[in-house]
Amino acid sequence: MSARDASRDASRAMSSRIEPGTLAMLDRLARWDCTNIATLRASYAAVGVAKVPADPRVRRVDAVIPGIDGRPDVSVRWYRPAAEMATDAAGALPSLPCLLWLHGGGYIMGTLDENDDRLDRMVIELGCTVVSVDWRLAPEHPYPEGLDDAETVWRRITEDPTSFGVDADRSVVGGASAGAGLAAALCLRLREIGGPQPALQLLIYPMLDDRELTASIRASEDPGHWGLWNLAANRLCWQAYLGSLAEGEVPPTAAPSRATHEDLVGLAPAFLAVGDVDAFLDENLDYVTRLSNAGVPTELHVYPGVIHGGFGSRPSTPRTSQLLHDVYGALAAAFETQWHSEESKGTLSDVMVQS
Repeated sequence: MSARDASRDASRAMSSRIEPGTLAMLDRLARWDCTNIATLRASYAAVGVAKVPADPRVRRVDAVIPGIDGRPDVSVRWYRPAAEMATDAAGALPSLPCLLWLHGGGYIMGTLDENDDRLDRMVIELGCTVVSVDWRLAPEHPYPEGLDDAETVWRRITEDPTSFGVDADRSVVGGASAGAGLAAALCLRLREIGGPQPALQLLIYPMLDDRELTASIRASEDPGHWGLWNLAANRLCWQAYLGSLAEGEVPPTAAPSRATHEDLVGLAPAFLAVGDVDAFLDENLDYVTRLSNAGVPTELHVYPGVIHGGFGSRPSTPRTSQLLHDVYGALAAAFETQWHSEESKGTLSDVMVQS
C-alpha cells in the first residue's frame, strides 16, 4: 500500500468515528479554501458567529493595556460579574481569580467577539474575571508579535493585580487551538525571562507543531469532509505565523512541540483537552507526555468522536458537554472556587446514558 493510500484509509477511519450529533452538523462548518491566506480567512468569516449581547449578570469592558519594553499597547476585553463591579474607598475592584484568554484561529484569524458567549458563561458559573486578548495576527504580524501581546497583558495584570481587580495567585492562562498554542508558548517564555507562571495552563486542542511529523496531522491531508481542519490549511497558517523562521531554526516559543525536556521543567501545571478526531491529537499527546516526564503536573482528556474547534459554541453532544464540564472543573480547582453549574446541568447523566 502506498503512503497516499494509507493516509486516505486513515482519513476515512477518522471521519467515521465522529460523534453522531457532530456528524449531523458538519455541513455548517467552514468550507476551507486553502488557495491563500485571504481565501482561508474568507472561509472562516463566512461561518462566523453573530455578536452576542452581554448577559445582564456580566459586565464587558473594552480596554487598552499599555505596552511594555517599547512594544505597542494591547486591546483587551474584560468580563466580570456585574455584582463585583463596586469599588472600595481607594477605587479598587474586588480581587477575583482571572483567566487570560487567547482566542483561536490558526494564528491568522479570530476575533474577541467570537468567544463572548463562552466567556460570559465562565464568569457566571465560576465567579471569575476574564481578560480576552486581541493579539496581533499573522502574516501581517508574524511571530513573536502575538506572543509579545500575550506577555504584555500577563505581566501588567500580575505586576499590578490590584489595579485590575485580579488575584495574581489564582490566575490562569488559556486558549483554544492557536490560542492554546500561544498559551503554551507564553508559559515557555515566562520560564525564559523568570516571570511568574500561572496557576494553570489551560490548553484546549492546542496548535503546537509546525513540522507535520505525526500520523494524525498527515491523515488530515484528506480528512474526509471539507469542514474538518486539514493539512493544507494548517501549513498555510504555520508559514504565515513563522514568517522568515519557516526557512530556519524555529524556537519553542514559536512552536511549543519543539521544546526540549529542559525547556519544560518548571512550567505551570497543565490541563489539555482534545478529541480523538482532531488533526492535532498526536502532537497534543506527545506534548503532555513530555510535560509529565519533565515533572509538570498534567491532566489529559481525550474525547471519542470530538473534532477540532467549536469550544466557543454551546455544547450539543454528550462528549462536547463532557469537555466543557472538565474545563470548568479544572478552572474551578485552579481558582479554588465553588462551581455553580448552569449550562452543564444534566450533561454528565446524558453522557452516561448515551455513551
